[in-house]
Amino acid sequence: MKKVLLMYAEYGSGHKSIAEYTAKYIKENNKDAIVEIINLTQYENFIGKVGMKFYSWVMVKRRELVFDIAYELTDSKISRLSRNNISRKSFDNEKLRKAITDFNPDITISTHFFCTNMISYYNKIGLINSKIYTIITDYHTHEIWTKNHKNEDGYIVANDIVKQELIKKGVPAKMIYPYGLPLNIFELQKLDSYNTIYRRYNLSGDRDVYLFFGGSSAGSMYYYSYFKTICKLNLDKDIIFICGRNTKLKDKSDRYVRKNGIDNVKVIGYSTDVLNLMKISKLVITKPGGATVTECLEMKVPMLLVPGVGGQEKYNARYIKKRKYGLKVRGCFSFKVALLKLELNPGIITNMKNKLNLLSKNTSVEKINQLINKN
Repeated sequence: MKKVLLMYAEYGSGHKSIAEYTAKYIKENNKDAIVEIINLTQYENFIGKVGMKFYSWVMVKRRELVFDIAYELTDSKISRLSRNNISRKSFDNEKLRKAITDFNPDITISTHFFCTNMISYYNKIGLINSKIYTIITDYHTHEIWTKNHKNEDGYIVANDIVKQELIKKGVPAKMIYPYGLPLNIFELQKLDSYNTIYRRYNLSGDRDVYLFFGGSSAGSMYYYSYFKTICKLNLDKDIIFICGRNTKLKDKSDRYVRKNGIDNVKVIGYSTDVLNLMKISKLVITKPGGATVTECLEMKVPMLLVPGVGGQEKYNARYIKKRKYGLKVRGCFSFKVALLKLELNPGIITNMKNKLNLLSKNTSVEKINQLINKN
């Protein structure tokens, strides 16, 4: 029996969800594998806790410029020098060592570079002897992912474009697997009918649905101004605004809807029904996180991308815009302009939909499982 470790760090939800989807598929489809999943951020040292506080501050306060500058500055070979030391000082401790050595993985699939660095280090000092496959969770690569490529066994990436970027950074082509980013294949296999979904959300089905993801980080009110903008336009659409676990945003948005007697906007909190909601949606409004973008591509739903936190999300947005799978905006005014443009020219969404319909089915988790069987 092969021991397969899925490992993620909870800097954003995408790393976690991709690890969980992959782990679940392998558990249920590979009788020769024993699967474990570890959240690295549960093993933080003091430096790791400080790093997480800084990350949370950036997310809540939407310090896009700060994050963007840090992202670009670290995308160089010079910045590689201390990265392994930062990983070790942030996470290496007896508790983590025990968790890793107790399981003693044959293969580790990592969805975050910190996880990759730690497994590589434990291989180096002889604690374990695990093969390492890293899933790059966005539509662009970065120097920080390639630091340990000589000590890894492969990269799983979104497409051939990211593969070529890695090759330019010195990663051998034979190490790169453009499988696509893993999806929740179990939810895809049991999507409900349109009528069932409409009834669940008390929708008539007579109007197009716009799905708006606004709860990207707990405590952040960044998307509230975008929410008010779309409400004030009074579009002939049904708007579903998802606040996630951001109860502050949900409460304030609910009050706004009630106060203004808005009857075409539904505000919901955390949802496990996202793919069904995407199924009935004409357009998804979201920041360009790697996991959400992947779900939109698979569900063939056009995107209107609002600002994220810069860095990799900026490149994700460029990819979507360049392929004409969606539009991107820079602020509330351009958001309003884009919505009015789509209202006056419905053919824009139709053209984006036609482009998306040319995409092939995502089979990433199946391919990853096959890769494990080959090792």
